[in-house]
Amino acid sequence: VVVTNGWDSLRGYVYGFEKQKGKWVQLFSNAVVVGSKGFGIGEGIVHVSVKGAPIKKEGDLKSPAGIFTIGAAFGYADHKDAQWIKTPYIKATDTLICVDDLRSAHYNTLVNNDPAKSDWQSFEEMHRKDDYYKWGLFINHNAPGTIAGNGSCIFMHIWENDHTGTTGCTAMAEDNLLKILRWIDASRHPLLVQIPKTAYAKLAAGYQLPQIHLH
Repeated sequence: VVVTNGWDSLRGYVYGFEKQKGKWVQLFSNAVVVGSKGFGIGEGIVHVSVKGAPIKKEGDLKSPAGIFTIGAAFGYADHKDAQWIKTPYIKATDTLICVDDLRSAHYNTLVNNDPAKSDWQSFEEMHRKDDYYKWGLFINHNAPGTIAGNGSCIFMHIWENDHTGTTGCTAMAEDNLLKILRWIDASRHPLLVQIPKTAYAKLAAGYQLPQIHLH
């Protein structure tokens, strides 16, 4: 669960919960940053409606708010060095990209960049010169059933620092991200819930989500 102080806030906290004997138990919490323009309602597994809330669009520098499934892990390490990850793992090679061109048939997907076959003008390189994508998780926002223009390439990854927002991802210190990667288990169908804390209580009541003791 990721919460911030408001729709325009870029700083927040992530809380890790798991169900034990039918009760939510909090395992950890740590600081995160989200999109530099805060949150906008995203395309998740349920339609979240909050009166007056902004709607997530491509390029708006907002992170998607809502309830999302969590996709593959990715990183710069070889598969043999990522066998401890309990979810599908994709090595971020020099040719791996995420397409953010809303006119492309590959919008919001990870593909190998083949200029001869490309129908995209813009994309994000997954093997960066910095450590942002050294480890990460693909968040299934606007996927499957992708709607062009509603936002793409949303990840959980390593932050620059605790006060610089992202282009729409949720980011944190490397040791905190590794803690999440060691914990996440695809067989247990993990979910990401993220939304400002003002809207969280209502969402939590509607979907039996954990109660949060806020920082």
